[in-house]
Amino acid sequence: MNAWWAMARELTSPFTLGLIAFCVAGALLYASRRRRWARASRPSSSPFPPLADPFARGFDLLLDSRWPEAIALLKETVRKDPDRVLEYLELGKLFRRRDDPRRAARLFEQVLVRQELGRDERVMALYELGLSYHAMGLPEHAVKTLEQGLQLMPAHSEARRELRRIYEEMGQWGKAVAVERVRLKRGEATNAQTLAALRTQQAKVACAAGKLRDSTAHLRAALALDPDCTEAMLVLGRLLLRQGKPRRALRVWNSLMQRRPEFLYLTFRDMQTAFRAVKSDVEWESFLRRFIERYPHDPTGQLALAEWHETHGRASDAVACLQRALEVDPLCREAHLALLALYREQDMASDVLTAYERLVQSATWLSCARFRCRACGYRSDDPFWKCPACAVWTTPYRVMPPPSSVALTAGDVGPSRSAASPDAVPVVVARPAPAESQSES
Repeated sequence: MNAWWAMARELTSPFTLGLIAFCVAGALLYASRRRRWARASRPSSSPFPPLADPFARGFDLLLDSRWPEAIALLKETVRKDPDRVLEYLELGKLFRRRDDPRRAARLFEQVLVRQELGRDERVMALYELGLSYHAMGLPEHAVKTLEQGLQLMPAHSEARRELRRIYEEMGQWGKAVAVERVRLKRGEATNAQTLAALRTQQAKVACAAGKLRDSTAHLRAALALDPDCTEAMLVLGRLLLRQGKPRRALRVWNSLMQRRPEFLYLTFRDMQTAFRAVKSDVEWESFLRRFIERYPHDPTGQLALAEWHETHGRASDAVACLQRALEVDPLCREAHLALLALYREQDMASDVLTAYERLVQSATWLSCARFRCRACGYRSDDPFWKCPACAVWTTPYRVMPPPSSVALTAGDVGPSRSAASPDAVPVVVARPAPAESQSES
């Protein structure tokens, strides 16, 4: 009994317990190392190549923007092992991005000849080949290739979007509308603005062909999809006026004033024609005054009223309207030019007016309307319905700067300041407004 008790005391001593813990830890460490070695010796099931693979090294070079080295590495890899598909595809993408679409197309065509090519790889090659054909100026070939890819993989949203854009460039608006409808149905498009814009383009083509009934149907369909489609309202009002329906045209423009009043000035001349046909010229003046009262920060109302005063021989009233327009927007080129024409009619000093005209014509930043894309922030002096920068169909923001300005006389831009005439015409030039932040698309 005493021997057992002595053995138990010996086994529970600190030295013995520490030795046991050390042995257990060593066994666990050895087992984990064995599992790690076994896992490393197995073939990898990952679709990505190991880091030592040339494809991975080429991808690293691409991330570092070292394009020539990446091309050289991938070309060497393809030369040594012609069966490598991913390297072929990446090399073709590089050629296309480096403005060599013909070379890229040849590579993709060589890849597509292989019978053992998988579906995903074939779809990728068809998509890239379609982009290369498009870059080569072969839209028909691009359309055929992209359609083949969509037959193999209908869920390829990028291919469908590119197909729609190519149809737009080709002017095949009906096919572009059909593709956009599929995108909406599949949830690839988040709203119907693009579809409404495409229906508007269909309407413009039908109108140019003399098919006014079809054009009207397209425009009403566009407004049913997007009631805020500004271009559709502008075209529909003009079309109804052309059909001899001024009252209906005025109702459309009234809807435009409720939804997008900043674009109503684009219809002012047509509206004046409709007012004359339905009401009277005096009613047009009353409408302009109400517009100015309702939207005092829009100088286009003052411009239109000044033109009305000028046509009725009221030069002083026209000058007053133009001066108020410049108070609202000192950068309004149209107001400066109209004011210059009125001053010439009043036989003012020719040298002063010449200096004034030189100032206005040389100041390319002068404009009564500035427009900014809702998607990318692109700016233009002219309204656009498809952004030239990001190719998004959208109604732009109309940006009007605050009336912070400094005074400048036309004599100040002459040969010397001492030669300034006492009758110098005051010209208002605004300090550039700070750039606005981009808005959501």
